[in-house]
Amino acid sequence: MMTDPSTLLPVAEEHDTLAVQTEAPATPRVSRARRGMALVLTLVVVVVLAILSTGAVISSMQEFRGGRNALVEQRAFAVAEFGLNSEISNWDRGRNLPPPRGMAIGAIDSANVFVAQGDTAKVFIQRLTDNTFWVRSVGRASIGNAQLEAQRMTNMVVRIAYPTINPGGAITTAGNTLISGNATVTGQNTNPANWTQCSQIAGRDTFAIAYAPGRTVNTGGSSNIIGGTNADPMAGDSNTYVRYGTESWNSLVAAADISLPGGSYGPDPVGSSSTCDVSQQLNWGEPLRSGNGWVRGCEDYFPIIYFSGSATLSRGRGQGILLVNGDLRSVGNFQWYGLIIARDDIVKGAGTFDLWGSAMSRNANVNDDNSIVGTSAFRWSKCAVESALRGSAILTRTKERSWAQLY
Repeated sequence: MMTDPSTLLPVAEEHDTLAVQTEAPATPRVSRARRGMALVLTLVVVVVLAILSTGAVISSMQEFRGGRNALVEQRAFAVAEFGLNSEISNWDRGRNLPPPRGMAIGAIDSANVFVAQGDTAKVFIQRLTDNTFWVRSVGRASIGNAQLEAQRMTNMVVRIAYPTINPGGAITTAGNTLISGNATVTGQNTNPANWTQCSQIAGRDTFAIAYAPGRTVNTGGSSNIIGGTNADPMAGDSNTYVRYGTESWNSLVAAADISLPGGSYGPDPVGSSSTCDVSQQLNWGEPLRSGNGWVRGCEDYFPIIYFSGSATLSRGRGQGILLVNGDLRSVGNFQWYGLIIARDDIVKGAGTFDLWGSAMSRNANVNDDNSIVGTSAFRWSKCAVESALRGSAILTRTKERSWAQLY
């Protein structure tokens, strides 16, 4: 059946009208304005950055302060070590003596050691026993500000290393000995005049002369031997003259305060009532305790003097230890307080020779003899020998943890 096109036209037009209405654009939606968000975000970023920068500043300040504190603490430690080593290196050997000249057991001495830029070390020395001392050093350091100060303490226990020598007589020799003229040799213990430390040193009498078996002791003139003589095997042992307990001839030579070639010498003390010029090679200490020319400042100076060859003493006085690699000769007025160890002989000629202590003659040249003639006096003195040994002793560390940092 055929449809009339005319009847379809309104329908088409209606469809087109609906299509037109359907495809018409919608009205756009209007959004609300969001005011202030950029400011909030900016403030948040600023706060975060401020927190981060503050944390970085605090961290860097802490690191700076920590490094600065570590620096001043290390500096204080270095100051304490400097004070400790300085005091030990410049040890006052007068402390080694028995009281009242030296320190009593338990006594404490102190010293200030200036380092640099106001940094100082306070050093305390305490005597623990006859032979040991406790040295403490407190170092104080600052870096341009008194509030930035640190303290450190180090300590060391040291002992005095001195020879162990017990002479068998006022004279101990491995060779023959002639005593003649007005010479006197006595084994009776004699304390030097006005030596106050002698009250703390127990003495004993001994023989006037100890000699090797098979050797002889001859006398003549108006000589006088008090205490007798003794043929002692120890006097004939060469080790007696080179081994002294923990020390030896070589160690004493190495520790010598004064080393001189063989020759003629006339020493005298150099100093004042409170000082002693130990740089002078002819200053061998002051054995006197009063009188004209008395140098009080050198009373506690007991040097070790080493002669590399035979020595002649023409005049003067001294105290300590004489080491002679050859003969020891006296031709003038000379006084010695302490110990004499000669590799060869002891020969006394013209003049006056006075000894308080002991003399040891190894007699290395068997063709020579000891000859003590003229006016001389050899007096055994335990106090003089012990004072010389202690007064010339050097310091050594004790074994097993002698050093420690206390804080």
